[in-house]
Amino acid sequence: MKKAEQKSPAPGRGKVMPDKSIKREVMFHGIPASPGIAMGQVLVLGKENSLLDAPPEQKKIPPEEVESEIARFKDALEETRTETKALMARIKESEGRNDAGIFDAQFLILDDKMLLNEVVSGVSKKFQSAENAFRQTISKYIAAISAIQDPYLKERAADIRDVAERLLAHLQGRSRTDLLKNLHEPRIVVAKDLTPSDTALLDRKNVLAFATESGSKTSHSAILARSIRIPAIVSMNRFYERLEDGDYLIVDGFLGTAVLNPDKGTIELYRQKEKSEARLYDEYLRETQLKSETVDGYRVELAANVENAENLEDIIKFGAAGIGLFRTEYLYMNRTSCPTEEEQFQVYKKVAKNLEGRPAIIRTLDLGGDKLSSLIHTQHEQNPFLGQRAIRLCLAHPDLLKTQMRAILRAGVFGKLRMMFPMVSGVRELDELLRILGEVKADLQNSNQRFDGSMEIGIMIEIPSAALAAEHLAEKVDFFSIGTNDLVQYTLAVDRNNEQVATLYEPTHPAVLSLIAMTVHAANRHGIWVGVCGESGGDPLCIPLLVGLGVKELSMSPMSIGQSRRLIRKISMREAEHLAASALAAGDGGEALAMSRKYIEEKFPVILRER
Repeated sequence: MKKAEQKSPAPGRGKVMPDKSIKREVMFHGIPASPGIAMGQVLVLGKENSLLDAPPEQKKIPPEEVESEIARFKDALEETRTETKALMARIKESEGRNDAGIFDAQFLILDDKMLLNEVVSGVSKKFQSAENAFRQTISKYIAAISAIQDPYLKERAADIRDVAERLLAHLQGRSRTDLLKNLHEPRIVVAKDLTPSDTALLDRKNVLAFATESGSKTSHSAILARSIRIPAIVSMNRFYERLEDGDYLIVDGFLGTAVLNPDKGTIELYRQKEKSEARLYDEYLRETQLKSETVDGYRVELAANVENAENLEDIIKFGAAGIGLFRTEYLYMNRTSCPTEEEQFQVYKKVAKNLEGRPAIIRTLDLGGDKLSSLIHTQHEQNPFLGQRAIRLCLAHPDLLKTQMRAILRAGVFGKLRMMFPMVSGVRELDELLRILGEVKADLQNSNQRFDGSMEIGIMIEIPSAALAAEHLAEKVDFFSIGTNDLVQYTLAVDRNNEQVATLYEPTHPAVLSLIAMTVHAANRHGIWVGVCGESGGDPLCIPLLVGLGVKELSMSPMSIGQSRRLIRKISMREAEHLAASALAAGDGGEALAMSRKYIEEKFPVILRER
């Protein structure tokens, strides 16, 4: 922990003023992870040296100590399991929600028989200490998940590191720092990163906001921040070392900015903005019954992207038309066997029953075989992101796909579910998928199982070849959903997670817009609809272009729906079509984006200020 600066304690939430004769105002930029504004004194959480990254011990244990070393490991395992249950209980007690489920992945690790056997083998056969055997084994798990391209799944490596650090601490008889004792008054928590257990230990009645140097929108500290509706910023580069306990900070979770040592004018500006944002949030909630249609009557459905079945109440609260993308890959992660048909059925059934008649698109498994190597036999691939993943993997392992299809079809009788296949590249793949689907339906019928035989079937358009073949694909499905994240990545040959080429990642690039236009035109000719479920769907600067191109549904974070609804209700479809045509003729993505920004600034600049 850094040495605290001597300042008078805060009389209220965020009211202490810094001594401006000592420090100047500095602004930092990061990634907005949870909306809101907070002002107050900082609590800097120190980070102990990582036990997981410690250099391995070269010394071997004598054979006579093998049994006691294994017993020591199992004791530490049980202590960690008990500690994790206590952390879950703390989350449940303080939140009254299902967010304690963030520890599920940690329990899967603690109960992983394969991991346990490998550690025991390292002790008994290689005469490693329990620490060394566990560290070597768990590091392979972390490396595998860290290599995943999907940001949400990649963040799960942090969850495994968290439980690994705690287990190693128990092995060495160390106690965890109780973060509660440092939070007797309201503070903004600053750290290099916050693990799930760090977050669970915090007294959130006194947490004004989070600001971390690492992390992402999908880290569990960010998920919890959104859950309890406190502002949060992550990925604040070169931020942590600049702050000390007691510093005064403003956190803007809308823009992803933090102001250190703000002057009186800046503080007043943010106080006014804080009041404005609170009014705006209430206005959005009051507008949930308003139609999301343009001034000249073009209807655009606003749906939500959902990671799991735990927070379905947000779909109703924010007035979503349904779920435009339900990711199922999390059912397969951090486990030693594939989820059964019944497990999946119960999850999809919960989704169907809790949406009050709204539709939900269930996407089939979208992972590479390298991430499921503990579940199915796969071969090493030099470039798994262009290899056997998503629907390609499922076609290579049809039983995996059939189990999921059966569960989705069966759950469909409890609501309005739709099935969607990711990463379809052409007609041959789609024909094979539809053939297998036909077999599954026949099996369900022959076994007298209830299922939705008329469920709508769609595919994701995220590979350029699919957009180019949209005319033929549209003949065989009920809808298209454009995954702009991958479509941009594959079209422009840009890794969206690579900072070195980040400036080349342009969702408004005319080549990308042309593929979207081509997809929409093919869909219209065959009487099917097109949605967008990538990040562009919730970006105010992209929405006028997507509407102008004729997209019928935009799927986004539930928190973005209110702003998107208000924006669409101010758009003229005729003007949006003209804007889209101009963007298609632009020289590059920057020019197209500037056109959209200018349109918004001229017609309703308040939208950009809200953004």
